[in-house]
Amino acid sequence: MKKIIFTIFTFSFGLLLMAQNQTKQGEVTYLETMKLNFRIEGMSEQMMERMPKERKSKKILYFNEEASSYQASKEQTEDMIPGGRGGRGGGMRMMMNSPDNKVYISFKNNQKIEQREFMTRTFLITEKTSSEGWKLTGNQKMIMDYPCQEASQITDTDTILAWFTPAIPVSAGPGNYVNLPGLVLEVDINNGKRMLVAESIDLKPIDKNLIVQPKKGKKVSREEFQKIVEEKTKEMGGETGGRNMIMRIHR
Repeated sequence: MKKIIFTIFTFSFGLLLMAQNQTKQGEVTYLETMKLNFRIEGMSEQMMERMPKERKSKKILYFNEEASSYQASKEQTEDMIPGGRGGRGGGMRMMMNSPDNKVYISFKNNQKIEQREFMTRTFLITEKTSSEGWKLTGNQKMIMDYPCQEASQITDTDTILAWFTPAIPVSAGPGNYVNLPGLVLEVDINNGKRMLVAESIDLKPIDKNLIVQPKKGKKVSREEFQKIVEEKTKEMGGETGGRNMIMRIHR
């Protein structure tokens, strides 16, 4: 028992020393991996098997002690579908472009402003942030030499596991996964169906022009936005719950 208490004390004391010496601003590059499950009417089983099973994209988080901004990087992601056997048929290329979504968090005001694109329209969703719902699991691991702790949250649609490091004492994280006592470096949504994993961390002074509130779009509440998505999706005969990706198939 004494050994366990000593281990916890040593771990906590090490985190405290690291937190005191860390810069509370910088940028983090995340790799987002999303599992794909296409159901396209009229497409053969053979072609369905050749569809990509996952999509990867880069995201960037800029943060300081007052606020953070999370957005897509400038890199494009394309998934290629091979052409006919023997090199004939010209092939078919599928390109999935993520919408220009951004998430701005004000730590001082506990406010989140989210810019979301849907069906060629842009919306601004403003709401309060809260740490309610997060529960510490007691699990620990290292991510890029940073000691991390695990927190979990269960919503109506998702089971979320987030790994954060108190060694970087800011409540920032990728997208909506914030308000933990340390920078969030990894998020697992629904047992790997969507993963956000930090690939690089650069602690340095950040230009304030990189952390600004998005102002483009129609102001709506979260409930109003969800209603718009549900109505438009039903009109198209689809199902809600997607990430609003735009898919183009070129022959």
